[in-house]
Parts: sequence; structure tokens; C-alpha cells
Amino acid sequence: MSDADSDLKKYELQALFDLSKALNSSLNLRTILDTLLLTPMGKLLIGKGVVLIAKGQKKFGIETLKGINRALTETVLQIEDLPEGPCLISELPSSNWGTLLAQNGIEIVIPILHNNLELGVLGFGKKSLGGAFTDSDLDYLHSLSNIAATAVQNGLIFKELHETNRKLEKKIQELNTLSEIEKELNSTLSTLRTDKVVNLLAYSIMGELMVNKCLICLAENGQLEMSLNRGLSPEEVTRVTNDPQHVAEIYGLSQPVILQGTEKNEALSLLSQAGIAVIVPMRIETEFKGVIALGEKITQAPFVNDEIDFLSMLGNWSMISIETARLIEQEVEKKKLEQELHIASEIQRQLLPEKCPAIKGYQVAGSNHPSLQVGGDYYDCFKLNDDEYIFCIADVSGKGAPAALLMSNLQASLHSLMDTGLTLSQITARINNIIYRNTPSDKFITFFLGLLNVCDQSFSSVNAGHNPPYLFHADGRFEPLEEGGLILGMMPDVAFDSETKALKSGDCIVMFTDGVSEAMNQDEEEFGEPRIEKHVLENRSASAAELLESLTQAVGEFSSGCPQADDITVVTLKVE
Repeated sequence: MSDADSDLKKYELQALFDLSKALNSSLNLRTILDTLLLTPMGKLLIGKGVVLIAKGQKKFGIETLKGINRALTETVLQIEDLPEGPCLISELPSSNWGTLLAQNGIEIVIPILHNNLELGVLGFGKKSLGGAFTDSDLDYLHSLSNIAATAVQNGLIFKELHETNRKLEKKIQELNTLSEIEKELNSTLSTLRTDKVVNLLAYSIMGELMVNKCLICLAENGQLEMSLNRGLSPEEVTRVTNDPQHVAEIYGLSQPVILQGTEKNEALSLLSQAGIAVIVPMRIETEFKGVIALGEKITQAPFVNDEIDFLSMLGNWSMISIETARLIEQEVEKKKLEQELHIASEIQRQLLPEKCPAIKGYQVAGSNHPSLQVGGDYYDCFKLNDDEYIFCIADVSGKGAPAALLMSNLQASLHSLMDTGLTLSQITARINNIIYRNTPSDKFITFFLGLLNVCDQSFSSVNAGHNPPYLFHADGRFEPLEEGGLILGMMPDVAFDSETKALKSGDCIVMFTDGVSEAMNQDEEEFGEPRIEKHVLENRSASAAELLESLTQAVGEFSSGCPQADDITVVTLKVE
């Protein structure tokens, strides 16, 4: 070897030694690869270079490049026939990866091997000054790849550790997010509300993933109810939630979906057009409970699997809190309703007579058994003057608090009109107009009003669509008291007729609501008027109170085993 050749070899060895120090001075993979690529390109005056890094399963991704179209960055190539040393592409067997590199000006490839592990591939284009690669060039490049292999391996390990740490930090952040939400919810468990849980969920997601569009819809009786909307127009939301087909498509989601803009599912296509990038169903076990829809990230970065898993976990976990909040709201509403019903029940109890008046020569009894805590039946009996007593029985349409309020209206109207000197027909007509003006068209009252005159022993009455009371005579004859007119509240300015019956000793008047006549047994048979007639006739020698009690008991025994469907109210008046 000549002195010149010896000096050149020493120079190359020194250059490789310096390169080795430069490569091993950093653990940043990008820095290592840039140094690995640019050093030989500068030394050999090469205009194009590329580095591919192993991605597993004989796949290699283009990690960095110089002088080549940058659109190829991160392109993954399948390389089954990686050479063992520097090799011209033209000498390789025909392959897709070799063709792609050759089309982009790469002429020579060098494997990066570490302990027989294929770490990557170096690729270089032709020399800028022309001329083929010499044996010395190939030895240099081969030595370069061998020296760089350890640094590349360390860079890959460091990158993997860095990525693992980043994922770990993200998981810790996600756990912190869950912990913060749990603390917030537990601190306000007694006042937990659905809207509060949904807002916490939305703000946590938007802050964690940096998105500016968020839609949360909850399942409600087969429908989708929008619970929160950030960034979408109401029209975009209703196009999905108001269409049964779209709702069914959303209900059918079993897994999160990253939208691609080419969805065949029409609901997902509409959401994609509105700027939604990912859909995450919320479930409790296998039951669909709602959906989270998110727009693109502000950073434009794609959603990754770990983020989708976090969304699913957070959504499903929050759904349990939402269901808990719903139960709390229902319980609060139930207690509120029970309180209102208790108040209404007290009002109703005070509207009914505490006891019937004592009338010389007569027996009077009355009772009311509501089917609910608050019923729609009303009865009254009170002294008008020394000679006259008022009897009333009515059935207000509906049940519960609305019926109780309408009953109070009826009671107030009746008591205010009785001292005006008007006839029973005129009083009934006035009450009808009051009810008509102050109640909806679907509310009405069946009403019976009677006046007992103890001086001439007569009973006058007006029947406004109520079940006709019976006048049972002492000799066993009976007749219904049905003269009157329409149900109260149906139409204004209705005229009502009245009738007057003479009473004799032993006569009995039985007033009742349809809860008596329409009570049903297990065979769906009604108690009916014939049974009322038969029962009274068989017990007409009993006192008014005994007759009332036995009739009420007979209805109960008849409908035994069936729930009480309607209020049961009975008033009896008997002449001694």
C-alpha cells in the first residue's frame, strides 16, 4: 500500500470514528438518522438519500429523506428480500419496493443490521459529479451502516421509551380526569342532576382531546334526546334526532366509529357533513343509553385507539352517573308530587262534610272512598235554613290534583249561590257557566243537586248528567231522579229542569257515583244498577248509616281481588 493510500485510509477511519462519536452522542432518532444520511451525502456528493426504519413483519417505513418528494414520508414498504450488504437496486430481484425507490432516483441501498436484526435501510442516489460507486465507496457505506446500527438501535429504544412514557402520562391524565369528575360528582351527590353530569362529561372530553364540537344525546323511550350541543347548529342535530330511521341507525351502534366522510349509514353521513369526526355509543352492559359525537381536534391530529378507548370508558362510566342522576330527579319529583297530592288530599278532605247534619225526623249518612290519594268525587249536605237542607253529589272528570282543584271550584260555586234566592235550576245553570268558562273543554262534571224541605216533607232535585239517584218508597216501589239536563261544563247557557217528590215515612233516597255502579269483578262484570236496586230493597228496613255501610261492603266484596278503579261515594237520606 502506498503512503497516499495509507493516508487516505487513515483519513476515512478518522472520519468514521468522528461519525461514530456524533451518532452516539444523541439518543434522538431523527438526529441520528439525519446525521447518518447527510454525512455520506456530503462526503460522496450525493444529491438524494432516504432512510427506512423497520416497522415489523418485513415492513419498513420511510422515516427521513433528502432531495426526494416529501409526500413519500411515512410510506410503508414491504421488503422480503433485504440484501445483506450494499447493493445496486438494478442488481436486486424485481420488487415493488425497489421499483418505487428507483423511480425516485435511488440507485444503491445498504441494510442497517444489528446482531442480525434488520433495523432499516439506507438508500442513496447517484453522485452529483457522475461516476459509479467504487469498491471503496461501498466499503465506506457498509462501515457507516455498521457503525450507525448501534446508534439507530439505541434511538429506536429511546423513541419507544419516550412513546411509552407519553402514553403513560396520557393515561395518568385520563385517570386524573376520571378522578376529578368522580370527586365533583360525589361532592354533590345529593343534588346530582343529569345536566350537571352531561356538562362535566362534555367539558372533560373537550379539554382532554382539544375538540370544539361536542354533541351528547341520551336514549329516551326509543328516541334520541339532545342533552348537550357545542358547535353544531340545531338544524344539523334535529335532522338526525327527529328521523326514526336515523335514530334506529344510531341505536344500532355497538362500537365507536371514526367517520371517514364516505359513510353508507345515512345518520353517520349527516353527522360527518356537520363536522363530526368520531361517534362513541354509551352503554350500560349491553343496553344502548346514549351517544357522544365529537368534531375534529383543534390540532387536526387523528383520533387514536387509546383516545377512543378513553372516550368509551369515560362515556360508559358517566352514563352510570347520569342514570343515578335520573333516579334522583325521579325520586325528587315523586316526593314533590306526593307532597302536592298530600296537600290536595287535605284540601279535598276539608271540602267534604265532616259529618252530615242532624235533621229531626230524618236519617242522613255519607261516605267517600277515593281510588287514589286524591279523588274526583264530591258530595255535600248542609243546612240552608230552618226548613231546608241541601244535598249534592258529583263526579269530576279525571283523577288526582286537577280533579281536586275542579272539585274545589264546584264547592265554592255551590256555597256562594245557595243564599241568592235562586231556584235549583237557576243555580245549576249558573254553576254550569262558571265551570264552562274556567275549565278546559275536556273537563266536565256530572252533578246532582237536591233540596229537602222538612216543612212540607218534599225533595226537589236537578240532575246534570249524573247517575240517577233512587227514591225507594216504603211499599217497595222505586223511581230514578233523572230530571235535569246536560253535564256541567259541556256548553254555556244550558237550561235545566227540576222535579219535586213527596216523601213519606220509610222512604229512602240513595245517591251514588259511577264508582259504585261500574265496579268490576274478576270476570269483568259491572256491579250495575240492578244489584243496587236489589240490595236496597233487601235492606230497606236498615238505618241510613247501615244501608250505606252494607252497600259499600257489597261493592267491595263483588270486586274483591281487583284494584279499585274509581272513587266510591254514597249518600243516603231516610225518612223516619
